[in-house]
Amino acid sequence: MRKVLKGKDFMVFVDGKAVALATNHQLTLNIDTTSTASKDSGLWDESEVTGFNWEASSESLGAPDDGTPVDISYEALMDKALAAQKVPIIAGIPKNKSTDAVPEGGWTAPDGSTTTYYKGEAIITKVDLKGQNGDNMTVSATFKGVGKLEKVKTGGA
Repeated sequence: MRKVLKGKDFMVFVDGKAVALATNHQLTLNIDTTSTASKDSGLWDESEVTGFNWEASSESLGAPDDGTPVDISYEALMDKALAAQKVPIIAGIPKNKSTDAVPEGGWTAPDGSTTTYYKGEAIITKVDLKGQNGDNMTVSATFKGVGKLEKVKTGGA
């Protein structure tokens, strides 16, 4: 029987660091197509791939920048967005995956030695800070891929 990955294990790393107190991470690959249907196609559409683009997102509880160098706070995400510069993104299962709480020293980005992962550069296109009375502050960030999303397989590139 195949092993099922758990959602808690899939993480997005920004600049090599996990987003602090994350509750959800997502990686999306979009495929652009164009119709190549002709009169000879009958009732069925025919298409071909014309391009790819990708994006990633993260949702988390609001964690202030407390000087902890092991994860990305909402303040650091906002600073990176305001800098309008590309950031390296890695999406996959942390090298130090654990069923317990965050490991001492923080989550370690995958490096291909234990699991396959995806990497690329992105621009932060959105950071939402939400603080509803009586609730924990939440942070959502969206990253638009710039260039190719690369798959790095276990055991090397």
